[in-house]
Amino acid sequence: MSAAEGPDGLLDYRVDSDIAVVTVSGEVDVSTSSELRTGLLRVLTDDAYRGLVVNLAHVNFIDSTGVGVLVGVWHRVRGTDDCLALAAPSRQARNILETTGLMKVLPVYDTEAEAVQACREPAAQ
Repeated sequence: MSAAEGPDGLLDYRVDSDIAVVTVSGEVDVSTSSELRTGLLRVLTDDAYRGLVVNLAHVNFIDSTGVGVLVGVWHRVRGTDDCLALAAPSRQARNILETTGLMKVLPVYDTEAEAVQACREPAAQ
C-alpha cells in the first residue's frame, strides 16, 4: 500500500485511518535530507491527514542535517491542529535523539502503533 516512495527507497508511506505513516529507511544525511524534507512536507500539506507518524525503525544512520529536517517539520506542525510523532527509532536514531536532547522535546514512541494512537487522541495535538 505504498503511496509514495523516493528514488532510492528512502521514504515509503501509507495511511492508517486519517494518520499518514512515513517509514524512513537507510541513511539520512546531507545527500538525502532534501528528499526527506520534501516527502514529509508533501504529506503535511495534504489536507486528508490530521497526523503524521515518522517511523525511524529502519534508519541506520542520521546526521545533524536529518535531525534538522525532523525539527523543522515539528516546528511546522506545532502551529497547526495536526500531530507529529516519531516511532520506533533504531538504536542509532535513538542515540542521536537522546544526545541532542530531542527525546525530551519531540514526541517519540517505542512502536508505530503507539505513535498512531497518540496522533488519534485529541490530547496529543
